[in-house]
Amino acid sequence: MLSASRSFSVALVALLTTVPGVASAELFRDQMNNGAAWGVNASGSDSAATFNYDYSADGIPEAPNSVGGDDATRGVKLEANIESGSGQFFTLYPTGQSFSGDYQLRFDAWMNWGTGGTTEFLGGGIGYNDTDADLTSGAQAITTGDGGSANDWRALKSGFFVAAEDMTAGTRQGSEPYYADFLPSVNGSVAGSPGFQWVTWEFDVDGSIVDVRIEKPNGDRLLIATLDGSDMSDGSSGFSTSGNLSLFYADFFTSVAEPAGSTFGLIDNVVVRVPEPSTLALCAIGAMGLVVAGRRRQRAAGTKR
Repeated sequence: MLSASRSFSVALVALLTTVPGVASAELFRDQMNNGAAWGVNASGSDSAATFNYDYSADGIPEAPNSVGGDDATRGVKLEANIESGSGQFFTLYPTGQSFSGDYQLRFDAWMNWGTGGTTEFLGGGIGYNDTDADLTSGAQAITTGDGGSANDWRALKSGFFVAAEDMTAGTRQGSEPYYADFLPSVNGSVAGSPGFQWVTWEFDVDGSIVDVRIEKPNGDRLLIATLDGSDMSDGSSGFSTSGNLSLFYADFFTSVAEPAGSTFGLIDNVVVRVPEPSTLALCAIGAMGLVVAGRRRQRAAGTKR
C-alpha cells in the first residue's frame, strides 16, 4: 500500500505529464471565406474587402494556421486607395461579437506590394466599439509591408499614438535591428517589415494588459508592444479590453500603388481563444488539490486508528 507522501509524488508526476495536452478554449474562429457575418467601417468608398479570395492565384502559399477542413488558400483580400489618389482606411469586425476577461486574438496576415506608391498598413486589435473606421477604440497595432514609413510599427491606445520609446524596441522604425534581425529580407521583402511572407498577429489580454506580438510560421515570436489600458500617465485616456476584435487596413498617402492591383493585404484564420493555463499554474493548482486530498486521507486514517 502506498504511503500518503508516495501517493502524492505519483499523482504529481502524472499531473506533470498530462499538462501539455491541455487545450485552449476557442471562442471564435473565421476562415474569412464569407463576409455575411462581418461589418465594415470605412473612411471613404475607394477600398475593398474581398472575402473568399483565392490567394493561390497570386502564388501565395497556405496560411500557417489553417486546419483540416478549412477551404485551402482562401481568405479576405484588403485594398485601399485603389484609384482615387486619396488616403483611405477601413476596419472589419465580426457582427454581434464581444469579448471580455482574459483572452487572445490571433490572425494570419500577408502583405504584397508593387513598384511604386506601395506603403500601406495592416493590423488590428481588441476592445473595438463597432463604429469607428480608424484606430480610436481599444488597443491596436499596425505595420507597413514595405518598410516605407518612418514609423513602420505603430501601437495605439484608443487613438493615442504610443511613443517610440514605449515600444518594446524603443523605436517604430522597421530598419532597426530589433525588427530587421527578426524579419530578414525574404522573397524581395525589406528587412524589418513583413512583406511577402506570412506572419501571425497576436493580442494577448491579461487583465488591463495587452501584449502585442507577431509570430513566424516556425513559431519564433517577437514582442511589439505591451499596452496597459489602466495607465494614463503617458498622456492617453487608457482603453477598455472589453469589446469586439478589429482588422484594419490603410493607405494613408495619396499616391496610388503601381502596377494596379499589386499592393494589398490578406488575412486568414481569425481566432479568439482563452489561452491555456501555464504549466506552472496548473502544477500549483494541481499540487494544492493533491495536498488537500492527502491531508483528508491522513485524517481519515487517523480516525480509523
